[in-house]
Amino acid sequence: MRTVQIPDVSPRTGGEREPDLTSMYVIHRAMLTDLRRLAGLCGGPDRLSGDRDREARAYAASILTEVHHHHANEDDLLWPIVERTAGHAVDLSPYTDDHEALGPVLERCRAALGGDRHELGRALTDLLELLDDHIAEEESALFPIISRFVPYDAYVWTEKQVARRASLGQLTFTAPWLLRHATADEAARLLAGAGAPLRLLVALTKARYARRERVVFGPSRPGRA
Repeated sequence: MRTVQIPDVSPRTGGEREPDLTSMYVIHRAMLTDLRRLAGLCGGPDRLSGDRDREARAYAASILTEVHHHHANEDDLLWPIVERTAGHAVDLSPYTDDHEALGPVLERCRAALGGDRHELGRALTDLLELLDDHIAEEESALFPIISRFVPYDAYVWTEKQVARRASLGQLTFTAPWLLRHATADEAARLLAGAGAPLRLLVALTKARYARRERVVFGPSRPGRA
């Protein structure tokens, strides 16, 4: 990932627009939902066909990439913005400590991608448990601080940098994946904030993503995390 110069930014004033954290809520939901589904599938007793087993492992690899990139983007982009605007009101060290703790578990998951399916299921379960606690704390304690102190434009800048850091290959998964886990209102907000190229990418990739998801999980609608 390329290094980005963090801009100077002042705390949001009372009259300024609050940042829209829709993308954060949706990606959190998407990660937890799919980790839960994958852990159950890989750790379950049912035998998977060769094609489904391969697709499940490939899908798991995509989710692990999303988890890694999401937390790297928080460390490199969002946390510096929060420090500049709300450093006096928040201690970010518990969140960065959580990110460090995720590293070895992510590596264990990656190592299990090509091995025993049940070991992969156990590793994904451990990752899910860590993320579940981390995300619950982040949304309950940190999101209100972001809403209070981070200006709308500064948060939009962060989202644009996240998109620029992603490769085209990653975006062909990320874009339709996020919309799959968004409500209709959230999807409308995400698309409204996206540029024309990203909206075109969604249109071109959503059917392929849907087919991939059906191969792995079947046709049912995923539950909400």
